[in-house]
Amino acid sequence: MSEEDSTSSMGTRMGLATLLLSASFLLSRVLGFVREAAVAYLHGATPATDAYYAAFTLPDLMNYFLAGGTLSITFIPLFSSYMSRDDEAGGWELFSNVATTMGAVLIVFMVALEFLAPTFVPLLNPGFVHAQADLAVWMTRIVIPAQLAFYIGGLLQATLFVRETFWPTAVAPLVYNLCIILGGVFLEPVFGIAGFSVGVLAGAFLGPLAIPLWAARHDVRFRPHIDVGDPDFRQFISLTIPLMVGVSLLTVDEWLLRYFGSHIDGAITWLNNSRKLMLVIFAIIGQAAGQAALPYLTRLYHQDRLKEMGEMLAKSLRRVIFLSLVGMAGLIVAAEPMVFLVFRRGAFTAADASQTALLLSVFALGLLGWSVQSMAARGFYARKNTLIPMLVGTGVVAVILPVYWWLFEQFGPIGLASASAIGITMNAGGTVIVYRMKAGDLPLAPLGRGALRGSTYAVVCGVSAWGTRRWMGALWSPSFDVWYEVAGLLAAMAVAFFGAAALLAVVYRPPEVDTVLARLREKLL
Repeated sequence: MSEEDSTSSMGTRMGLATLLLSASFLLSRVLGFVREAAVAYLHGATPATDAYYAAFTLPDLMNYFLAGGTLSITFIPLFSSYMSRDDEAGGWELFSNVATTMGAVLIVFMVALEFLAPTFVPLLNPGFVHAQADLAVWMTRIVIPAQLAFYIGGLLQATLFVRETFWPTAVAPLVYNLCIILGGVFLEPVFGIAGFSVGVLAGAFLGPLAIPLWAARHDVRFRPHIDVGDPDFRQFISLTIPLMVGVSLLTVDEWLLRYFGSHIDGAITWLNNSRKLMLVIFAIIGQAAGQAALPYLTRLYHQDRLKEMGEMLAKSLRRVIFLSLVGMAGLIVAAEPMVFLVFRRGAFTAADASQTALLLSVFALGLLGWSVQSMAARGFYARKNTLIPMLVGTGVVAVILPVYWWLFEQFGPIGLASASAIGITMNAGGTVIVYRMKAGDLPLAPLGRGALRGSTYAVVCGVSAWGTRRWMGALWSPSFDVWYEVAGLLAAMAVAFFGAAALLAVVYRPPEVDTVLARLREKLL
């Protein structure tokens, strides 16, 4: 097979992997909607729900500083290099050393934080009153052990990614979310809102750990041992340390929202729900594309096919930019009916829903930044370079941190959402610029064309959906307190939005859409 055919085949497999992961993320986010809707229905937007969401901050911090944020970022390139040299035994030796050594370190920190949670939780949430902080501490202690499952499961998923086995990553989040829902609903009479935390713990071990473990059961060669002097382990640590010590806005953003939001009852819940609705589209567009692209970009780098690597990264970025702009328009136009349909019931009031919808419209402005950052950073990670993205991210955090404080003081939760959108856009732009300067093999013209087409589609589709809402409002005046009327309005807007998108696709045949459809047809026909 020629290099051109090989690249084309690799691109096709990457596209199909993206589709699989996108479908999985969509289903997972739908379950996530059900999960958040269950929290809202049973407990509303109250100090108790703020405490529940705040309970994830300390475990997330531990996971971030020990795992370096995303384990696959550092482990996939190393494990892939062994596979490319037909040294599978060496790859599993590294796996065993990392799993044993870092797993032991993680357990030590887990035990320490179980004792120290009453000290750290109030520091991370300074606005909590005593009873609220106690509730957050209790739920934090329940969630902390789940980090071990995420860590070992992440290692296993990284080995499966290198083997182009993506379905465990697609299924694991579904099991995880389902367990949270079941725990929250059925354990509520006994544990109250902490039933959701119990579901988190069970779901972490049954989903992110058990699913990839079962999928890799015939391939895993695990031999427990600790060898911190091993050159391969040292290389892993050298790649991970920048992610450990660096402060990326992708992670810090959520911590800052909780820190400042803790001063206003219900604000953490409003911010959490609106942000997660935005991240649904990000997961489908940016996160799925980034995860699917990394193994293929890594392979091209190891084969010294740098020009093809740059072209593949540019095409992926072009597609991500196009889809993100269209998705941004859809989120802004549909924010209010979407939030009311998902959350407005039970203890979650109309005022809570209106505030959440407003925040969603602001968070949507950062969708492009989230998606571009996720994909652009993979270009560095494929080159085994985690230092530069860390430096860019840390620099952006240093600049944007005062902006969070000032905008919160001036505008409250809306200011926090605005700071989030501004910061992630700066982070994404900086990452692309620095990659272009350092690597030099990233063509920028496709990115500009994707942005132009995406903006055109966003305006046309957004206006179509907005016009449909205005027309239906004058004709029917649907009540936002009646779920099936909101669902009908949202369905009509969706038909208008996607109908306009389909018409434009037929007339102009944009390469971003044609590529995906062509690859899907190749697979199914």
